[in-house]
Amino acid sequence: MDQIVAKLQSLPVLNGMGEKEITLAVGVVGGAVAATALSHLVCPAKKGAKKGEEEKKGEEEDKPAQLKERSTTASGSLSGAAVYESTAALNEYFIFHFAKDEDYMNYSFGPKGALAFPQRCGRICMAMAEKYGAKFDRALDLGCAVGGSTFEIARGFKEVIGIDFSHNFVKGADYMKENRYIDVHQTMQSAISRQIRVEVDSAIDRSRTHFEQGDACNLPLAKLGTFDCILAANLLDRLPDPAKFLSDLKLLVNSGGIVVLASPYSFLEEYTPKEKWAGGYRKEDGSCVWAQETLKTSLAPEFQLVAESDEPFLIREHARKYQYGVSHCTVWRRV
Repeated sequence: MDQIVAKLQSLPVLNGMGEKEITLAVGVVGGAVAATALSHLVCPAKKGAKKGEEEKKGEEEDKPAQLKERSTTASGSLSGAAVYESTAALNEYFIFHFAKDEDYMNYSFGPKGALAFPQRCGRICMAMAEKYGAKFDRALDLGCAVGGSTFEIARGFKEVIGIDFSHNFVKGADYMKENRYIDVHQTMQSAISRQIRVEVDSAIDRSRTHFEQGDACNLPLAKLGTFDCILAANLLDRLPDPAKFLSDLKLLVNSGGIVVLASPYSFLEEYTPKEKWAGGYRKEDGSCVWAQETLKTSLAPEFQLVAESDEPFLIREHARKYQYGVSHCTVWRRV
C-alpha cells in the first residue's frame, strides 16, 4: 500500500493530498483509484471542517487551490488535450453535462436554447434511429467526456459504450454511473465559488452504460464490434487525424445504422496538425476547404446524409462569462 500511495502522490492530479487522505481514498481493484478520491478532487472539504461534516449546498467559499488550473474556455499554460486532464476541466464538464438549467444560466435573457447540449445530442440519436429504422441494441458515444450524452442514449438503447481520450473524464463518468450524483464547486467570480449538486436522471438505467479510455483515431475495432448508432459531439476538431476517424466509421456501424456528428469546426494546431484539418483553410489556389463538404466526400458512398441542423451549446466559466458556440449537426445513415 505504501508504494501505491507514493506513486499516487506523484501524480499531478493528486497534488496536495496527504498520505492519510490518499490511503483512505484508494481501493485496490485492478489498481484503480476509488471513486472517493475523485470526489475529493472535485469538491474537497473546507480546511478546518470536521471529518464527515457536509458543506451546506450552495454555500459560497474560496476556490480550492486544485481548481485554479485554467478553464477549457480560457487562455493559459495548458494546451491541446492536456487541458482536459485538469481538475478544472473535470469540474467544468460535470457542470456542463449535469447541472440544472437554473444553476447553469440564471439570467432570464440568456440563450436558454443552448442549454443541456449533451442531452440534446442524445435525444437526436434516439429520434433519428427511430425515424430511419435503426435497431436499438448497441450505441457508441465517442468523446463522451463525463457521460451526459451516454446516459441520455441509455434511455433507449440496451447497451451504450462511452469512450474518451481523457483519463479524468472517464473516471468522472464511472463515478456518475456508480453514484448518480456528485457535489462540485461552481465558480461565481474569480476565486469565489459555491457548491452545487449535479446528477443523472434517476429514471435512467445506468447499468446499460460502460466507459473506457481510448483514442477515437486508434480504436480497437475488432474488440468494440459494431453499433446501431454512433455519436461524436464536438469531437472532430479535437482529433489529431480526423480523416482516419471518418474512415473507420464504416467499420463500426451496422447496415441501416445511424451516425450523428456535431462540430463547430474550430480546428486548431494545438489539437490537429494543419495539414490534417478537415476544413477551415484555403488551398494554394485560394479556394476554401469547408469541413461540411469534407464530411460528404469522406463518408460517401457508405453513408447517406439524411438530416442536418444547427445545435447551440454553452460552456460556463463563471457567473458572468460563458462560451457560446453553434455546432453543425449532421446525421448519416449507413447504406
